Amino acid sequence: MAIDHVAYPSYDATLTHRFYVEVMGFTLAGAQTGMSRLWGKPYLLVSYQIAPGEALAFFNCDGLAPEHHPDTPATQIHHVALRVCDREALERWKSRLKAHEVPFAIESHGDGEHVYLLDPNEIMLELCVQTPESAAGQTQGALDTLQRWVDGVR
Repeated sequence: MAIDHVAYPSYDATLTHRFYVEVMGFTLAGAQTGMSRLWGKPYLLVSYQIAPGEALAFFNCDGLAPEHHPDTPATQIHHVALRVCDREALERWKSRLKAHEVPFAIESHGDGEHVYLLDPNEIMLELCVQTPESAAGQTQGALDTLQRWVDGVR
């Protein structure tokens, strides 16, 4: 089993399209319209290819409006993490975001820098590098880390 796509709401199809094509460099993979029986409204579904077989999809429909949540960890946890090939690629992304005047934040998690930014729909994106060392580090001791948390060890 593999993830085919992840879908999110889009509040402005034009801004979403420009961001994912011009800023992120994704390819427009498809677009369709229809009538949703679930919502009782017409919709537009647009998909952008990240890599072969991987896509982000965005739904537009009449009356769709962003939910304004406070800046809490729960709302900040929801994000899409996109892996880049190496640290140099991450630096190129930072330059690209600056060139497009897209604000971003950098956090360090032991395995290097992680870049966080918001798309026009306020969806958090993370750009990160996964080295063989960091991938191995994630699996080693994972069960012990989980158990310590469950046991209340912070």
